[in-house]
Amino acid sequence: MAETGPRIGFMFPGQSSEYAGMGVGLHREHPVFRAAIDRRADAFRRLTGVGPLEVFADTAAQTRAELLQPAVFLLQVALAELWASYGVTPAAVIGHSLGEYAAACVAGVFDAEEGLELVSARGRSFAAVPGAGRMVVVSCPDLAELERLVAAQEDAAVAAYNAPQRVTVSGTDAAMRALEGAFEQRGWLTIPLATTHAFHSALVAPAVPALVAAAGRVAHRPPAVPLALNLTGAWATGGDLGAEYWGRQLTSPVRFLPGLRRLLDGGCTVFLEVGPGRTLTAAGRAQAGGDEVWLPGLSARNPDPVTVLEHLDRLERAGVRIDRAGGSAPPTVSEASAPAADPFSPEEAERLLASFHALTQDQIEALLPWLAVHDAAGSTERTIS
Repeated sequence: MAETGPRIGFMFPGQSSEYAGMGVGLHREHPVFRAAIDRRADAFRRLTGVGPLEVFADTAAQTRAELLQPAVFLLQVALAELWASYGVTPAAVIGHSLGEYAAACVAGVFDAEEGLELVSARGRSFAAVPGAGRMVVVSCPDLAELERLVAAQEDAAVAAYNAPQRVTVSGTDAAMRALEGAFEQRGWLTIPLATTHAFHSALVAPAVPALVAAAGRVAHRPPAVPLALNLTGAWATGGDLGAEYWGRQLTSPVRFLPGLRRLLDGGCTVFLEVGPGRTLTAAGRAQAGGDEVWLPGLSARNPDPVTVLEHLDRLERAGVRIDRAGGSAPPTVSEASAPAADPFSPEEAERLLASFHALTQDQIEALLPWLAVHDAAGSTERTIS
């Protein structure tokens, strides 16, 4: 069928934007989303020992990689099916780290059940590796200088290129202290991230063998939807994805910046963050021309059914043809009908940024809408793993 309307890019975030209650309201109120979760619930329980809704709802469960990672994958795949039920399908996809598994699934590289097996193995491989090191986001006007400083530290690595002048660095505590001092001398804002591991560095290499072994049991197919890769920032070809790819992806930097540029240059003008959070939306806006439509993911500040309704309305205004009947039934808004107000005034946001070393994950997430408008410092990316 010929394409009509704008080209849509799906962006799948990684770990760290999750929150207690994500997807629970949608499961209760939307039959397509509920069916997508329920028909994989037995497999999820077999792989993890708990049901998916238990992880969606529980902050403590979300601290365990072996539970959280498959839960995020399943949530994202179910959301993609929900959007598809309304006729909202991607012209191209990109994921960020863990989110690349859902992007590959939606692109047809493997099916949801195979992906759930693979991501569960990824979560278990992380759970078996003791947490070590830490990560910081850097607002950096001189990328070459940052790369030089990081290369000079034996136990550090660039973990992600997220947006212009927005980079995440990963390494041991000692290496990060040294780098933070060097960044501070140059006047670069840094924001520490509360993570369990120094993701996308050699410190997580012990998790690679088990992941590669699990990926080797999954038949990888060429993507049927254009997929921009984390490793290269280029479009995936038939032979790019396989067991070894996922092993290298685990310890290599995420090249989200050039990957998203592929979608922009490919004509995508509407971008939908498929998952929790708005990190990729903020990163995308930082490199876009200004005429694109950016729709963030689910948020603890807005009931999930309300977010879906708002996005459907915005998609229609952008020229996307919405199949309301195909969605079976629109989500209701029994939880609440109005979005929560921004939790920070501009003055409070400025104060928090000035004391960035004390920011909690919740504060970082809550600051993102303010930053998207004011572009202050511009770098609170949390989507890491």
